[in-house]
Amino acid sequence: MRKILLVLLALGVVAFAAEYQFSTGTWDQTPDMAGSSDGWGEWFVTVFENDTGDDVDITELGMPCCGPASGDYGWVVWYDVGGMDPPPGNPYSADDYGPYTPESPSDYTVYTYVDLSEEELVVEDGTYFNIGYDNTYLGGQIYYNDYPSWAWYSGYWDPESSWGRTDLIQCRAETFITETDPPYVDGLDPADGDTEVPVDSPIVFHCKDDDSGIDITTIDFSVQDTSLSGGLVVSASAALSTHTSPARTLPGDLDIDDTDINDVVCTWTGDDDFLIGEVITCTVAGTLADNQGNELGDDFVWTFDIEGAVEDTTWGQIKSVY
Repeated sequence: MRKILLVLLALGVVAFAAEYQFSTGTWDQTPDMAGSSDGWGEWFVTVFENDTGDDVDITELGMPCCGPASGDYGWVVWYDVGGMDPPPGNPYSADDYGPYTPESPSDYTVYTYVDLSEEELVVEDGTYFNIGYDNTYLGGQIYYNDYPSWAWYSGYWDPESSWGRTDLIQCRAETFITETDPPYVDGLDPADGDTEVPVDSPIVFHCKDDDSGIDITTIDFSVQDTSLSGGLVVSASAALSTHTSPARTLPGDLDIDDTDINDVVCTWTGDDDFLIGEVITCTVAGTLADNQGNELGDDFVWTFDIEGAVEDTTWGQIKSVY
């Protein structure tokens, strides 16, 4: 099983759903062979565990198969079957069922996708469910991969493992998640309290949210120096230095990598090198939010020291005259 996060927009409101994919093989795997309805088995079924942490609604059944349209028991589902077991009764004992028509009349490598989104096929969290289909002519299979499946043959559920095969069956399910946890910031480089940081260092931080993911439009980041006196700007590529004004917001570019919306990597590169000996303060604004609108809250602040700081000393102080 694998999980896919979906962010849905409706009437300007962000809704968060998680889609789960269950499969006896890899998703949309090409079959190696096929079992016929008259010589192998008329219904092919498997079992999946809903270990997602939420009740889920089955929205689609997919399988490589071919043949004519099925009868009323074309797709079949049983709930709460107790374990990695076949259905507790014959195909006509299914808890939910309905007809379907194979996409191809003769090519068993072509997948048929049955839309079940309006059927309200709810599987409770922590339970097992059987799902399968009426094999009206040929049903696609692969060599046995340690995942169980069964064919209805001669009045019982015949395990495909006995024949070195696995029926290819897959389904999608989804749940809408109410998320209240705020996003957070970590993966700081330089880290909070670091010293002797090179003057030409970029700043990297991660905006994270384990559920709906980060709304990247809410990322607001600033960098300031906190010195109370002038400093020297020294380029890492030259020996030149100039005096500059202290206590400024530093200009730079922020690159946002949102390849993974649950772990957005931000890299800030300054227009100029840092001042020697400066204390740098970085701030991610508390308006940082996830795709459910949960905000960070307080500003996230950390500091680090640039290389070349001068230690406190009494050398050169004028002494009182007695």
